[in-house]
Amino acid sequence: MLFDLEPKSRREDLYNFETELRSLINGITNEKIIAIRGLRRTGKTSLMRVALNEAGYPFIYLDPRFSGRPRRSDVVELIRRGLEDFLGRNRPIIDRVREALSRIKWVRIGVSPIHVEIRLNESRRLSIGELLDAINDLGAELGKAVVIAIDEAQELSKITWINFNMLLAYAYDNLRYVKFLLSGSEIGLLDRFLRVKDPEAPLFGRYIYFMNTRRLSPDESLDFLRRGFEQYGVKPSDDFLIRVVNELDGIIGWLTYVGHQYVVEGKHSLDEVLESATALALSELRNFLMNRSPRYKVLLRELFVRRGWRELKAALEVAEGRVINDKALYVLLRELIDHGIVEMVNDEYVIADPILRRAVLKL
Repeated sequence: MLFDLEPKSRREDLYNFETELRSLINGITNEKIIAIRGLRRTGKTSLMRVALNEAGYPFIYLDPRFSGRPRRSDVVELIRRGLEDFLGRNRPIIDRVREALSRIKWVRIGVSPIHVEIRLNESRRLSIGELLDAINDLGAELGKAVVIAIDEAQELSKITWINFNMLLAYAYDNLRYVKFLLSGSEIGLLDRFLRVKDPEAPLFGRYIYFMNTRRLSPDESLDFLRRGFEQYGVKPSDDFLIRVVNELDGIIGWLTYVGHQYVVEGKHSLDEVLESATALALSELRNFLMNRSPRYKVLLRELFVRRGWRELKAALEVAEGRVINDKALYVLLRELIDHGIVEMVNDEYVIADPILRRAVLKL
């Protein structure tokens, strides 16, 4: 169903992203490292999951969105959950998986019920390289690569004691049967994590297949809403639908949220639904602003509408009563862009998400 809030896993539930899906499947088939970039709520996770199910490769899915600063135990749990999920989806090959992983002394696999234990001590240390080698052996045994899919991969940069860039380069160069599929809504942070422009980075010079998600056009947004409501036998007025389209700027996640609130929660007032969506966005915004300079709040309030460099600099100088140098403003804007909060449109800056714009007014 189009208005399900959970990320989609089936092709028939993925609205009008056939071109993107074909491109992504092509990338998975032909490349070693594939990265999906796009704003929050533009369908990256759904596209990733559908492509993984359609491409025909076994895959391990990891979601490293940690609630705080990750500890070693969080990394262990991330790996444990990923392996357990993989085994649950691949019961016919469970014996081959156990054989491939048998050399890893810190991993134990049980089958009745399926479970994974990771036991570390002084003689059994966590080694991601060792795990990648074993996954490569499994792929060789199966005759096809295993895809390691990492949603919001930039979150791995919080794990400072593991050099993931080095591990990706090692797998790229040496492991024929391992591929990586990465996604990131904090676009600049994903690029920073991959260090794509750093000649000193281990990955520098290796080809990465990038694909970007997009907003829906107004016509697509209207069609999406009509199809979604038809699935529930509901027909809101054209005025209601057009207002939704005008408010949400083609962000499919928010269009889905409005539809779900209408047909499942029974909330037919668009203003009420937008208020609840704004509350979600406001929480995300406050998390971003926590422990950051008050200058960010000044900029965000200005960026409710498009602003040029000079206007933003003037606003900061008025707020602080002193001259602000260009480098300071550049760093602030770069951080907002890298986190997917702000985008550039025709040499001007603006908050990218229409619901985030509403949330800014409540800061």
